[in-house]
Amino acid sequence: MSLSEDCIREIIEYLSEDKRSLYSCLLTNRLFCRFVIPILWRNPWINIDLKCIDSKEKNYWNILGRTIIKCFLQEIKNSPILLKKFNKDLLLLLQKQPLFNYVLYIQIISLDVINKLIKGIFGNIDDKKIIQKYQKKFWSFFMKRCSKIKYLDMPNFNIFEFSISKRSLLSLSILKINIISCPEEIILELSKNIHNLKRIEFCLDNIESENSIYHNSTISDLSDSDSEDIIMSEENSKYNDNISTLILSQKNLREIKFIYVRSMVNLFKKKTIEHLSNSLRILELCNCTYLPIQVITNFFNLTELKICFHSFDYNEDDVNDNNFKGVYLSKLEILSLLNFREKDLIFVAKLIETTKDTLKILNIRPHTNNAIEVITNNTTYTIDTTLLSRNTSPSQLSIEYYLHTIKMTCSNIEVLPVWLGSSSLEEFEDLLKSCSKLKKIIIYATKSFNNILTKKILHLLAIKSSSPFLINIHLIGEWKFSNLELENFFNLWKEMKRKPLEFFSKNNIYYIYIKSNYIFKYSKQYKCKLCNDIFDKLEYSYFHLITTHFKKTPICCWNDCGSDHLFNFIQIISTFITNKKI
Repeated sequence: MSLSEDCIREIIEYLSEDKRSLYSCLLTNRLFCRFVIPILWRNPWINIDLKCIDSKEKNYWNILGRTIIKCFLQEIKNSPILLKKFNKDLLLLLQKQPLFNYVLYIQIISLDVINKLIKGIFGNIDDKKIIQKYQKKFWSFFMKRCSKIKYLDMPNFNIFEFSISKRSLLSLSILKINIISCPEEIILELSKNIHNLKRIEFCLDNIESENSIYHNSTISDLSDSDSEDIIMSEENSKYNDNISTLILSQKNLREIKFIYVRSMVNLFKKKTIEHLSNSLRILELCNCTYLPIQVITNFFNLTELKICFHSFDYNEDDVNDNNFKGVYLSKLEILSLLNFREKDLIFVAKLIETTKDTLKILNIRPHTNNAIEVITNNTTYTIDTTLLSRNTSPSQLSIEYYLHTIKMTCSNIEVLPVWLGSSSLEEFEDLLKSCSKLKKIIIYATKSFNNILTKKILHLLAIKSSSPFLINIHLIGEWKFSNLELENFFNLWKEMKRKPLEFFSKNNIYYIYIKSNYIFKYSKQYKCKLCNDIFDKLEYSYFHLITTHFKKTPICCWNDCGSDHLFNFIQIISTFITNKKI
Protein backbone atom coordinates (compact mmCIF):
# COMPACT_ATOMS: atom_id res chain seq x y z
CA MET A 1 0.00 0.00 0.00
CA SER A 2 1.53 3.33 -1.10
CA LEU A 3 1.03 6.67 0.62
CA SER A 4 -1.04 9.36 -1.04
CA GLU A 5 0.63 12.55 -2.26
CA ASP A 6 -1.11 14.58 0.44
CA CYS A 7 0.26 12.27 3.11
CA ILE A 8 3.80 12.49 1.69
CA ARG A 9 3.51 16.26 1.56
CA GLU A 10 2.49 16.38 5.24
CA ILE A 11 5.41 14.16 6.25
CA ILE A 12 7.90 16.30 4.36
CA GLU A 13 6.36 19.46 5.82
CA TYR A 14 6.98 18.00 9.27
CA LEU A 15 10.71 17.99 8.39
CA SER A 16 10.70 21.66 7.41
CA GLU A 17 13.25 22.61 10.12
CA ASP A 18 15.55 19.67 9.35
CA LYS A 19 17.45 20.74 6.22
CA ARG A 20 19.74 17.73 6.23
CA SER A 21 16.76 15.37 5.97
CA LEU A 22 15.15 17.61 3.35
CA TYR A 23 18.27 17.43 1.17
CA SER A 24 18.10 13.64 1.37
CA CYS A 25 14.43 13.69 0.38
CA LEU A 26 15.27 16.02 -2.49
CA LEU A 27 17.26 13.26 -4.22
CA THR A 28 14.73 10.47 -3.62
CA ASN A 29 12.47 10.95 -6.66
CA ARG A 30 10.68 13.64 -8.63
CA LEU A 31 7.61 13.64 -6.39
CA PHE A 32 9.69 14.22 -3.27
CA CYS A 33 11.70 16.88 -5.10
CA ARG A 34 8.50 18.72 -6.04
CA PHE A 35 7.45 18.86 -2.39
CA VAL A 36 10.86 19.70 -0.93
CA ILE A 37 11.84 22.62 -3.21
CA PRO A 38 9.09 25.01 -1.95
CA ILE A 39 10.13 24.32 1.66
CA LEU A 40 13.86 24.85 1.10
CA TRP A 41 13.24 28.05 -0.84
CA ARG A 42 11.12 29.70 1.83
CA ASN A 43 14.38 30.89 3.36
CA PRO A 44 17.33 30.05 1.09
CA TRP A 45 19.66 32.68 2.58
CA ILE A 46 22.69 31.97 4.74
CA ASN A 47 24.67 34.25 7.04
CA ILE A 48 22.60 37.32 6.18
CA ASP A 49 23.50 39.00 9.49
CA LEU A 50 27.29 38.75 9.10
CA LYS A 51 29.12 41.54 7.34
CA CYS A 52 32.24 39.47 6.74
CA ILE A 53 31.82 36.28 4.73
CA ASP A 54 34.44 33.82 3.57
CA SER A 55 35.11 32.54 0.05
CA LYS A 56 32.71 29.59 0.36
CA GLU A 57 29.86 31.90 1.31
CA LYS A 58 30.74 34.28 -1.54
CA ASN A 59 30.56 31.35 -3.91
CA TYR A 60 27.21 30.37 -2.41
CA TRP A 61 25.76 33.85 -3.03
CA ASN A 62 27.14 33.82 -6.55
CA ILE A 63 25.45 30.48 -7.36
CA LEU A 64 22.25 31.53 -5.62
CA GLY A 65 22.21 34.83 -7.51
CA ARG A 66 22.66 33.11 -10.86
CA THR A 67 19.76 30.78 -10.07
CA ILE A 68 17.53 33.68 -9.07
CA ILE A 69 18.21 35.82 -12.15
CA LYS A 70 16.93 32.93 -14.30
CA CYS A 71 13.58 33.47 -12.60
CA PHE A 72 13.74 37.20 -13.41
CA LEU A 73 14.30 36.69 -17.13
CA GLN A 74 11.52 38.94 -18.38
CA GLU A 75 12.16 41.71 -15.84
CA ILE A 76 15.87 41.88 -16.68
CA LYS A 77 15.19 41.97 -20.42
CA ASN A 78 12.96 44.99 -19.81
CA SER A 79 15.60 46.76 -17.71
CA PRO A 80 18.36 48.42 -19.81
CA ILE A 81 20.31 49.45 -16.69
CA LEU A 82 20.74 45.78 -15.72
CA LEU A 83 21.33 44.49 -19.24
CA LYS A 84 24.30 46.84 -19.59
CA LYS A 85 25.92 45.27 -16.53
CA PHE A 86 25.55 41.67 -17.73
CA ASN A 87 28.54 40.08 -19.45
CA LYS A 88 28.27 37.41 -22.17
CA ASP A 89 28.30 34.54 -19.67
CA LEU A 90 25.40 36.01 -17.71
CA LEU A 91 23.45 36.72 -20.93
CA LEU A 92 23.86 33.08 -21.97
CA LEU A 93 22.74 32.02 -18.53
CA LEU A 94 19.52 33.97 -18.97
CA GLN A 95 18.57 31.76 -21.94
CA LYS A 96 18.26 28.70 -19.69
CA GLN A 97 14.92 28.18 -17.99
CA PRO A 98 15.03 27.03 -14.34
CA LEU A 99 13.40 23.75 -13.35
CA PHE A 100 11.23 25.58 -10.79
CA ASN A 101 10.09 29.15 -10.31
CA TYR A 102 12.16 29.27 -7.13
CA VAL A 103 11.51 32.92 -6.31
CA LEU A 104 7.81 32.22 -5.99
CA TYR A 105 8.43 30.30 -2.74
CA ILE A 106 10.67 32.88 -1.01
CA GLN A 107 9.12 34.22 2.22
CA ILE A 108 11.98 36.24 3.75
CA ILE A 109 13.30 39.45 2.19
CA SER A 110 15.77 41.99 3.59
CA LEU A 111 18.15 44.69 2.42
CA ASP A 112 21.13 42.49 3.38
CA VAL A 113 19.80 39.76 1.12
CA ILE A 114 19.35 42.14 -1.81
CA ASN A 115 22.86 43.59 -1.37
CA LYS A 116 24.52 40.19 -1.22
CA LEU A 117 22.65 39.00 -4.27
CA ILE A 118 23.81 42.08 -6.20
CA LYS A 119 27.42 41.46 -5.14
CA GLY A 120 27.09 37.76 -5.91
CA ILE A 121 25.84 38.47 -9.44
CA PHE A 122 27.75 41.60 -10.44
CA GLY A 123 30.69 41.69 -8.01
CA ASN A 124 31.62 44.73 -5.93
CA ILE A 125 30.19 48.05 -7.14
CA ASP A 126 31.68 51.29 -5.78
CA ASP A 127 29.10 53.78 -7.04
CA LYS A 128 26.39 54.18 -4.35
CA LYS A 129 23.87 55.65 -6.79
CA ILE A 130 24.17 52.62 -9.06
CA ILE A 131 23.82 50.29 -6.06
CA GLN A 132 20.61 52.09 -5.01
CA LYS A 133 19.20 51.73 -8.54
CA TYR A 134 20.00 48.01 -8.54
CA GLN A 135 18.48 47.66 -5.08
CA LYS A 136 15.21 49.20 -6.21
CA LYS A 137 15.13 47.02 -9.32
CA PHE A 138 15.59 43.83 -7.31
CA TRP A 139 13.06 44.92 -4.69
CA SER A 140 10.53 45.43 -7.47
CA PHE A 141 11.35 41.98 -8.90
CA PHE A 142 10.78 40.28 -5.53
CA MET A 143 7.60 42.21 -4.83
CA LYS A 144 6.23 41.12 -8.19
CA ARG A 145 7.14 37.44 -7.87
CA CYS A 146 6.92 36.68 -4.13
CA SER A 147 3.26 36.41 -3.23
CA LYS A 148 3.64 35.07 0.33
CA ILE A 149 6.28 37.16 2.08
CA LYS A 150 6.27 36.38 5.82
CA TYR A 151 9.34 38.32 7.01
CA LEU A 152 10.35 41.76 5.76
CA ASP A 153 13.33 43.88 6.80
CA MET A 154 12.05 47.26 5.64
CA PRO A 155 14.34 49.00 3.09
CA ASN A 156 15.29 52.68 3.33
CA PHE A 157 12.72 53.78 0.73
CA ASN A 158 8.96 53.50 0.41
CA ILE A 159 8.34 49.97 -0.77
CA PHE A 160 4.74 50.87 -1.56
CA GLU A 161 6.02 52.74 -4.61
CA PHE A 162 5.45 49.39 -6.27
CA SER A 163 1.70 48.90 -6.58
CA ILE A 164 2.10 45.14 -6.33
CA SER A 165 3.61 45.42 -2.81
CA LYS A 166 0.21 45.51 -1.12
CA ARG A 167 -0.65 42.11 -2.54
CA SER A 168 2.79 40.62 -1.85
CA LEU A 169 2.69 41.68 1.81
CA LEU A 170 -0.79 40.38 2.65
CA SER A 171 0.75 37.37 4.43
CA LEU A 172 3.40 39.39 6.26
CA SER A 173 3.73 38.32 9.89
CA ILE A 174 7.18 39.67 10.93
CA LEU A 175 8.42 43.19 10.24
CA LYS A 176 11.82 44.67 11.08
CA ILE A 177 12.07 48.44 10.74
CA ASN A 178 14.55 51.16 11.67
CA ILE A 179 12.21 53.67 13.27
CA ILE A 180 14.90 56.38 13.28
CA SER A 181 15.68 56.44 9.55
CA CYS A 182 12.22 55.45 8.32
CA PRO A 183 10.17 58.46 7.08
CA GLU A 184 6.78 59.03 8.67
CA GLU A 185 4.93 58.49 5.37
CA ILE A 186 6.23 54.91 5.22
CA ILE A 187 4.95 54.28 8.76
CA LEU A 188 1.55 55.57 7.69
CA GLU A 189 1.58 53.36 4.58
CA LEU A 190 2.44 50.32 6.67
CA SER A 191 -0.25 51.04 9.25
CA LYS A 192 -2.79 51.56 6.49
CA ASN A 193 -2.01 48.37 4.53
CA ILE A 194 -0.60 45.86 7.04
CA HIS A 195 -2.81 44.73 9.94
CA ASN A 196 -1.92 41.11 10.75
CA LEU A 197 1.63 41.32 12.04
CA LYS A 198 2.52 38.87 14.79
CA ARG A 199 5.95 40.35 15.50
CA ILE A 200 7.59 43.78 15.02
CA GLU A 201 11.32 44.47 15.50
CA PHE A 202 12.01 48.17 16.04
CA CYS A 203 15.60 49.30 15.55
CA LEU A 204 16.38 52.52 17.42
CA ASP A 205 20.07 52.90 16.65
CA ASN A 206 21.87 56.16 15.81
CA ILE A 207 19.35 58.30 17.63
CA GLU A 208 22.04 60.73 18.76
CA SER A 209 23.58 61.15 15.30
CA GLU A 210 20.17 61.46 13.66
CA ASN A 211 19.12 64.18 16.03
CA SER A 212 22.20 66.22 15.22
CA ILE A 213 20.91 67.06 11.73
CA TYR A 214 17.80 68.82 12.96
CA HIS A 215 17.76 72.59 13.44
CA ASN A 216 15.07 74.72 14.94
CA SER A 217 15.21 78.53 14.75
CA THR A 218 12.75 78.95 17.62
CA ILE A 219 15.31 77.69 20.12
CA SER A 220 18.32 79.59 18.80
CA ASP A 221 18.42 81.88 21.85
CA LEU A 222 18.76 78.98 24.29
CA SER A 223 22.04 77.57 25.55
CA ASP A 224 23.57 74.70 23.58
CA SER A 225 22.70 72.09 26.23
CA ASP A 226 19.10 73.31 26.56
CA SER A 227 18.70 73.30 22.78
CA GLU A 228 19.98 69.75 22.52
CA ASP A 229 17.57 68.59 25.24
CA ILE A 230 14.59 70.16 23.47
CA ILE A 231 15.56 68.74 20.08
CA MET A 232 16.09 65.33 21.66
CA SER A 233 12.71 65.49 23.40
CA GLU A 234 10.90 66.52 20.23
CA GLU A 235 12.53 63.83 18.14
CA ASN A 236 11.90 61.15 20.77
CA SER A 237 8.26 62.17 20.81
CA LYS A 238 8.09 61.82 17.02
CA TYR A 239 9.67 58.38 17.10
CA ASN A 240 7.32 57.29 19.89
CA ASP A 241 4.36 58.49 17.83
CA ASN A 242 5.56 56.40 14.88
CA ILE A 243 5.96 53.34 17.10
CA SER A 244 2.46 53.80 18.50
CA THR A 245 0.94 54.33 15.05
CA LEU A 246 2.33 51.05 13.77
CA ILE A 247 1.46 49.06 16.89
CA LEU A 248 -2.10 50.38 17.13
CA SER A 249 -2.80 49.38 13.52
CA GLN A 250 -2.24 45.68 14.27
CA LYS A 251 -5.07 43.36 15.24
CA ASN A 252 -3.22 40.74 17.27
CA LEU A 253 0.42 41.67 17.78
CA ARG A 254 2.10 39.05 19.96
CA GLU A 255 5.82 39.85 19.91
CA ILE A 256 7.80 43.11 20.05
CA LYS A 257 11.54 43.61 19.97
CA PHE A 258 13.34 46.93 20.54
CA ILE A 259 16.98 47.09 19.45
CA TYR A 260 19.27 49.78 20.94
CA VAL A 261 16.97 50.96 23.73
CA ARG A 262 18.98 53.82 25.19
CA SER A 263 17.68 57.36 25.16
CA MET A 264 14.04 56.62 24.36
CA VAL A 265 12.59 55.93 27.77
CA ASN A 266 8.86 56.19 27.00
CA LEU A 267 8.57 53.46 24.39
CA PHE A 268 4.93 52.74 25.16
CA LYS A 269 2.20 55.35 25.36
CA LYS A 270 -0.96 54.78 27.40
CA LYS A 271 -3.05 53.80 24.35
CA THR A 272 -0.32 51.44 23.18
CA ILE A 273 -0.14 49.73 26.58
CA GLU A 274 -3.91 49.25 26.62
CA HIS A 275 -3.83 47.88 23.08
CA LEU A 276 -1.10 45.33 23.93
CA SER A 277 -2.17 44.48 27.46
CA ASN A 278 -3.82 41.17 26.51
CA SER A 279 -2.18 40.22 23.22
CA LEU A 280 1.56 40.69 23.88
CA ARG A 281 3.36 37.42 24.67
CA ILE A 282 7.05 38.15 24.03
CA LEU A 283 8.96 41.36 24.74
CA GLU A 284 12.65 41.85 23.92
CA LEU A 285 14.61 44.94 24.98
CA CYS A 286 18.09 45.10 23.53
CA ASN A 287 21.00 47.29 24.59
CA CYS A 288 19.02 48.83 27.42
CA THR A 289 20.27 51.48 29.80
CA TYR A 290 17.22 51.05 32.01
CA LEU A 291 14.49 48.55 32.91
CA PRO A 292 10.89 49.80 32.47
CA ILE A 293 9.49 47.19 34.85
CA GLN A 294 6.44 49.28 35.81
CA VAL A 295 5.42 49.33 32.14
CA ILE A 296 6.16 45.64 31.56
CA THR A 297 3.81 44.59 34.36
CA ASN A 298 0.86 45.95 32.31
CA PHE A 299 1.26 43.14 29.78
CA PHE A 300 -0.79 40.57 31.64
CA ASN A 301 -0.20 37.62 29.31
CA LEU A 302 3.56 38.07 28.82
CA THR A 303 5.23 34.64 28.70
CA GLU A 304 8.76 35.60 27.64
CA LEU A 305 10.92 38.59 28.59
CA LYS A 306 14.41 39.16 27.16
CA ILE A 307 16.57 42.05 28.36
CA CYS A 308 20.08 42.78 27.15
CA PHE A 309 21.67 45.60 29.11
CA HIS A 310 24.00 48.02 27.37
CA SER A 311 27.69 47.44 28.07
CA PHE A 312 27.31 46.89 31.80
CA ASP A 313 26.29 50.54 32.21
CA TYR A 314 22.60 50.50 33.00
CA ASN A 315 20.83 52.93 35.27
CA GLU A 316 21.46 52.34 38.99
CA ASP A 317 18.06 53.82 39.92
CA ASP A 318 16.23 51.03 38.07
CA VAL A 319 17.76 48.36 40.32
CA ASN A 320 16.03 48.88 43.66
CA ASP A 321 13.16 47.42 45.65
CA ASN A 322 10.82 50.38 45.05
CA ASN A 323 10.53 49.60 41.35
CA PHE A 324 9.04 46.17 42.09
CA LYS A 325 6.10 47.39 44.15
CA GLY A 326 2.90 46.16 42.51
CA VAL A 327 4.78 44.28 39.79
CA TYR A 328 3.27 40.89 38.98
CA LEU A 329 4.34 38.85 35.92
CA SER A 330 1.85 36.08 36.50
CA LYS A 331 2.37 34.12 33.26
CA LEU A 332 6.08 34.61 32.60
CA GLU A 333 7.76 31.32 31.65
CA ILE A 334 11.05 32.46 30.11
CA LEU A 335 13.26 35.20 31.54
CA SER A 336 16.56 36.12 29.84
CA LEU A 337 18.98 38.70 31.23
CA LEU A 338 22.20 39.41 29.39
CA ASN A 339 25.11 41.62 30.41
CA PHE A 340 23.89 42.30 33.93
CA ARG A 341 26.17 43.14 36.87
CA GLU A 342 26.70 40.24 39.24
CA LYS A 343 26.51 42.59 42.20
CA ASP A 344 22.84 43.05 41.24
CA LEU A 345 21.96 39.39 41.85
CA ILE A 346 19.41 40.46 44.47
CA PHE A 347 17.72 42.55 41.77
CA VAL A 348 17.45 39.39 39.64
CA ALA A 349 15.93 37.55 42.59
CA LYS A 350 13.38 40.36 43.09
CA LEU A 351 12.42 40.11 39.43
CA ILE A 352 12.03 36.34 39.73
CA GLU A 353 9.74 36.77 42.75
CA THR A 354 7.23 38.61 40.56
CA THR A 355 6.61 35.44 38.52
CA LYS A 356 5.00 33.54 41.37
CA ASP A 357 6.03 30.00 40.35
CA THR A 358 5.40 30.22 36.60
CA LEU A 359 9.05 30.46 35.50
CA LYS A 360 10.45 27.52 33.50
CA ILE A 361 13.58 28.84 31.80
CA LEU A 362 16.00 31.30 33.37
CA ASN A 363 18.82 32.46 31.10
CA ILE A 364 21.28 34.80 32.85
CA ARG A 365 24.61 35.83 31.38
CA PRO A 366 26.70 38.23 33.51
CA HIS A 367 28.96 40.89 32.05
CA THR A 368 32.73 41.13 32.30
CA ASN A 369 34.84 43.97 31.02
CA ASN A 370 38.17 42.14 31.08
CA ALA A 371 40.11 42.04 27.83
CA ILE A 372 43.23 40.44 26.45
CA GLU A 373 45.28 41.29 23.38
CA VAL A 374 46.06 38.58 20.85
CA ILE A 375 48.61 39.14 18.09
CA THR A 376 48.17 37.13 14.89
CA ASN A 377 49.73 37.89 11.51
CA ASN A 378 51.22 41.12 12.93
CA THR A 379 47.72 42.36 13.80
CA THR A 380 46.55 43.02 17.36
CA TYR A 381 43.04 42.04 18.39
CA THR A 382 41.41 43.01 21.67
CA ILE A 383 39.13 40.25 22.96
CA ASP A 384 36.49 40.41 25.69
CA THR A 385 37.35 37.36 27.76
CA THR A 386 33.90 36.47 29.08
CA LEU A 387 34.63 32.77 29.23
CA LEU A 388 38.33 33.02 29.89
CA SER A 389 38.30 35.42 32.81
CA ARG A 390 36.85 35.49 36.26
CA ASN A 391 33.89 37.75 36.98
CA THR A 392 33.52 40.03 39.98
CA SER A 393 31.72 37.76 42.40
CA PRO A 394 28.34 38.57 43.96
CA SER A 395 28.19 38.83 47.74
CA GLN A 396 27.45 35.78 49.87
CA LEU A 397 24.24 37.46 51.08
CA SER A 398 22.99 37.98 47.52
CA ILE A 399 23.82 34.37 46.59
CA GLU A 400 21.86 33.00 49.53
CA TYR A 401 18.92 35.31 48.80
CA TYR A 402 18.93 34.24 45.14
CA LEU A 403 19.05 30.51 46.01
CA HIS A 404 16.28 30.95 48.57
CA THR A 405 14.11 32.79 46.03
CA ILE A 406 14.54 29.99 43.48
CA LYS A 407 13.65 27.42 46.12
CA MET A 408 10.49 29.24 47.19
CA THR A 409 9.14 30.54 43.85
CA CYS A 410 10.47 28.31 41.04
CA SER A 411 9.21 24.76 41.58
CA ASN A 412 8.58 24.45 37.82
CA ILE A 413 12.03 25.65 36.72
CA GLU A 414 13.70 23.56 33.99
CA VAL A 415 16.79 25.59 33.05
CA LEU A 416 18.58 27.31 35.93
CA PRO A 417 21.84 29.23 36.46
CA VAL A 418 23.17 29.45 40.03
CA TRP A 419 26.14 31.08 41.78
CA LEU A 420 27.86 29.17 44.56
CA GLY A 421 30.29 30.10 47.29
CA SER A 422 31.90 27.87 49.90
CA SER A 423 29.23 28.67 52.50
CA SER A 424 26.11 28.35 50.32
CA LEU A 425 25.97 24.57 49.94
CA GLU A 426 23.09 24.14 52.40
CA GLU A 427 20.84 26.48 50.43
CA PHE A 428 21.97 24.75 47.22
CA GLU A 429 20.96 21.35 48.63
CA ASP A 430 17.49 22.67 49.53
CA LEU A 431 17.15 24.12 46.05
CA LEU A 432 17.96 20.75 44.43
CA LYS A 433 15.30 19.08 46.54
CA SER A 434 12.60 21.64 45.67
CA CYS A 435 13.21 21.92 41.89
CA SER A 436 11.73 18.59 40.79
CA LYS A 437 11.49 19.46 37.07
CA LEU A 438 15.05 20.65 36.55
CA LYS A 439 16.60 19.61 33.22
CA LYS A 440 19.70 21.80 32.99
CA ILE A 441 21.75 23.57 35.64
CA ILE A 442 24.60 26.06 35.07
CA ILE A 443 26.82 26.56 38.12
CA TYR A 444 29.13 29.60 38.40
CA ALA A 445 32.02 29.22 40.82
CA THR A 446 32.47 32.57 42.57
CA LYS A 447 36.04 31.66 43.49
CA SER A 448 38.55 28.89 42.84
CA PHE A 449 36.91 25.65 44.02
CA ASN A 450 39.39 23.05 45.29
CA ASN A 451 38.96 19.29 44.92
CA ILE A 452 37.09 18.92 48.22
CA LEU A 453 34.47 21.60 47.46
CA THR A 454 34.02 20.41 43.88
CA LYS A 455 33.52 16.84 45.11
CA LYS A 456 30.80 18.00 47.57
CA ILE A 457 28.90 19.89 44.86
CA LEU A 458 29.04 16.99 42.40
CA HIS A 459 27.89 14.63 45.15
CA LEU A 460 24.89 16.87 45.92
CA LEU A 461 23.92 16.90 42.24
CA ALA A 462 23.97 13.12 42.02
CA ILE A 463 22.36 12.32 45.38
CA LYS A 464 20.08 15.21 46.39
CA SER A 465 18.46 16.38 43.17
CA SER A 466 14.76 15.46 43.17
CA SER A 467 14.48 15.90 39.41
CA PRO A 468 14.49 12.71 37.31
CA PHE A 469 14.85 14.93 34.22
CA LEU A 470 18.28 16.45 34.98
CA ILE A 471 20.45 15.62 31.95
CA ASN A 472 22.70 18.67 31.54
CA ILE A 473 25.28 20.13 33.95
CA HIS A 474 27.54 23.13 33.18
CA LEU A 475 30.41 24.13 35.43
CA ILE A 476 31.74 27.64 34.81
CA GLY A 477 34.74 29.13 36.58
CA GLU A 478 37.71 27.55 38.34
CA TRP A 479 36.91 23.94 39.25
CA LYS A 480 39.52 21.39 40.31
CA PHE A 481 38.95 17.64 40.28
CA SER A 482 41.04 14.60 39.48
CA ASN A 483 40.34 11.84 36.98
CA LEU A 484 39.29 9.54 39.79
CA GLU A 485 36.92 12.10 41.38
CA LEU A 486 35.23 12.72 38.06
CA GLU A 487 34.96 8.99 37.37
CA ASN A 488 33.43 8.43 40.80
CA PHE A 489 30.83 11.13 40.09
CA PHE A 490 29.78 9.49 36.81
CA ASN A 491 29.62 6.07 38.48
CA LEU A 492 27.47 7.50 41.26
CA TRP A 493 25.21 9.10 38.64
CA LYS A 494 24.68 5.67 37.08
CA GLU A 495 24.09 4.01 40.44
CA MET A 496 21.29 6.50 41.13
CA LYS A 497 19.69 5.27 37.87
CA ARG A 498 19.55 8.73 36.41
CA LYS A 499 19.18 9.61 32.74
CA PRO A 500 22.25 9.93 30.47
CA LEU A 501 24.10 13.11 31.32
CA GLU A 502 25.78 15.81 29.25
CA PHE A 503 28.58 17.31 31.32
CA PHE A 504 30.13 20.61 30.20
CA SER A 505 33.06 22.45 31.70
CA LYS A 506 34.09 25.98 30.64
CA ASN A 507 37.12 26.58 32.80
CA ASN A 508 39.06 29.74 33.56
CA ILE A 509 42.13 30.28 31.35
CA TYR A 510 44.46 29.97 34.33
CA TYR A 511 43.45 26.34 34.77
CA ILE A 512 42.81 25.46 31.17
CA TYR A 513 45.80 23.17 30.66
CA ILE A 514 45.39 21.50 34.05
CA LYS A 515 41.73 20.95 33.22
CA SER A 516 42.52 19.48 29.82
CA ASN A 517 44.63 16.82 31.54
CA TYR A 518 41.87 16.05 34.04
CA ILE A 519 39.00 15.86 31.60
CA PHE A 520 40.67 14.48 28.49
CA LYS A 521 40.12 10.85 29.46
CA TYR A 522 36.36 11.40 29.47
CA SER A 523 36.00 13.82 26.60
CA LYS A 524 35.51 12.31 23.18
CA GLN A 525 36.19 15.58 21.40
CA TYR A 526 36.63 19.31 21.73
CA LYS A 527 34.25 21.04 19.39
CA CYS A 528 33.81 24.62 18.21
CA LYS A 529 30.10 25.38 18.29
CA LEU A 530 30.40 28.01 15.58
CA CYS A 531 31.92 25.93 12.79
CA ASN A 532 31.77 22.38 14.26
CA ASP A 533 35.52 21.86 13.84
CA ILE A 534 36.79 19.13 16.17
CA PHE A 535 40.16 19.06 17.94
CA ASP A 536 42.01 16.36 19.79
CA LYS A 537 43.64 18.81 22.21
CA LEU A 538 42.04 21.69 24.02
CA GLU A 539 44.90 24.13 23.46
CA TYR A 540 44.52 23.68 19.69
CA SER A 541 40.84 24.50 19.89
CA TYR A 542 41.49 27.75 21.74
CA PHE A 543 44.15 28.74 19.21
CA HIS A 544 41.59 28.04 16.46
CA LEU A 545 38.96 30.14 18.24
CA ILE A 546 41.25 33.16 18.56
CA THR A 547 42.92 33.04 15.16
CA THR A 548 39.90 32.00 13.05
CA HIS A 549 36.83 33.62 14.56
CA PHE A 550 38.10 36.86 16.06
CA LYS A 551 39.34 38.08 12.69
CA LYS A 552 35.74 38.13 11.49
CA THR A 553 32.77 40.25 12.42
CA PRO A 554 31.70 38.93 15.83
CA ILE A 555 28.51 36.99 16.29
CA CYS A 556 25.86 39.22 17.87
CA CYS A 557 23.87 38.29 20.94
CA TRP A 558 20.34 37.01 20.52
CA ASN A 559 19.08 40.60 20.32
CA ASP A 560 21.49 41.76 17.60
CA CYS A 561 22.86 44.40 19.94
CA GLY A 562 26.40 44.34 18.68
CA SER A 563 29.73 42.68 19.33
CA ASP A 564 29.91 43.08 23.11
CA HIS A 565 28.89 39.54 23.92
CA LEU A 566 30.92 37.42 21.55
CA PHE A 567 32.23 34.98 24.09
CA ASN A 568 28.74 34.16 25.31
CA PHE A 569 27.99 32.51 22.00
CA ILE A 570 31.24 31.16 20.59
CA GLN A 571 32.32 28.45 22.96
CA ILE A 572 34.71 25.56 22.93
CA ILE A 573 33.28 22.84 25.13
CA SER A 574 34.42 19.51 26.49
CA THR A 575 31.60 17.00 26.59
CA PHE A 576 31.05 13.70 28.36
CA ILE A 577 27.92 11.68 27.60
CA THR A 578 27.27 8.70 29.85
CA ASN A 579 26.46 5.31 28.44
CA LYS A 580 22.76 5.17 27.59
CA LYS A 581 22.52 1.60 28.81
CA ILE A 582 22.24 2.43 32.48
